[in-house]
Amino acid sequence: MGAELDYGEIEDVLARIMGKEVSFGGMVQEMLEGGSVLSKGNLPELLGNLLLEQLKIHGQTMSHLLLLIISAAFIATISKAFRNRQISDMGFYMIFLLLFLIMMKSFGACYVLAEKVIGDMISFMRVLMPAYLMAAAVSSYRTSAVVYYEGFLLLNFYLQKLVEVFLLPAIRCYVLLSMLGYLGKEEYFSKGREGLKRLILWSLKAMVGISAGFQMIQGMISPAVDEMKHTILSKGISSLGSVGNVAQNVTDVILGSGALLKNGIGAVAAVMIVSICLVPVVETACYAVFYQVLAAVAEPVSDKRLIGAISQMGEGIGLLVKLLFSVCAMFLLTIAFVCVTTGGIR
Repeated sequence: MGAELDYGEIEDVLARIMGKEVSFGGMVQEMLEGGSVLSKGNLPELLGNLLLEQLKIHGQTMSHLLLLIISAAFIATISKAFRNRQISDMGFYMIFLLLFLIMMKSFGACYVLAEKVIGDMISFMRVLMPAYLMAAAVSSYRTSAVVYYEGFLLLNFYLQKLVEVFLLPAIRCYVLLSMLGYLGKEEYFSKGREGLKRLILWSLKAMVGISAGFQMIQGMISPAVDEMKHTILSKGISSLGSVGNVAQNVTDVILGSGALLKNGIGAVAAVMIVSICLVPVVETACYAVFYQVLAAVAEPVSDKRLIGAISQMGEGIGLLVKLLFSVCAMFLLTIAFVCVTTGGIR
């Protein structure tokens, strides 16, 4: 039955995202035959190699930032011997400008990466859901398949608009406010920055909560309708005597195969979602952690404004990590709800 579904569009999208050919249908078939698409032994090695690679990539950037921080501390110490504070101020602004350029370059890389990964996940889910819900329809959940697909199209549209129009620009605005706030001797824009951060975090929580609630409400109604139809059909076939019993057994086998196929597609799809976002999340999280560690190490010796800017850059990149986690969690919840609420035949 799995061979009758067309995975061509799914595999084309995965090939574009992964940069290599991915046999989605083959992975589903392997799952149905009792195999596993996960390789537990390779996962720790993969994460270890990824962390080492990120350490090499960020090592040069972090060394440049650390050199600038030490230079700022040196200039501040030397300037105390002079009455004129202009030397210290000019040195600070020059170093802050260099620091700003280096940090905004790394933030821009994380921003583009997050934008690309979210677009990739949306594209993958857009081609996955027709095949996934077709398998759900085969397992006697036709009403649920139609309702879930309509709900997913609505959810996908509003999610894309929310991320593109509000969340990503808001995170970029938060980072810019954070950098500008440390230019003067006093901290500026602190209330606006904290308010914007709180709004972003509330939006992420609301996005996941509304998605889960929407899927839960759908799971309360449409599967019950499908189960009632299946029960009526089953009782009607069983009333036909021995011929009805044979027909009922054949029907149960077909519907059970559909449920198995649907669950196999869902399991492989969940693995693909995690595969799409795993490496970008680790890369972005490494940036956030490195900035926080750098701020903590340099705090005793450098200007508090430079330390505050570095720490806030880590916070801004951390918001990108939370955004990636939230979108990934939404799509995993969608797959899980369809799998659970359109379970096997009874």
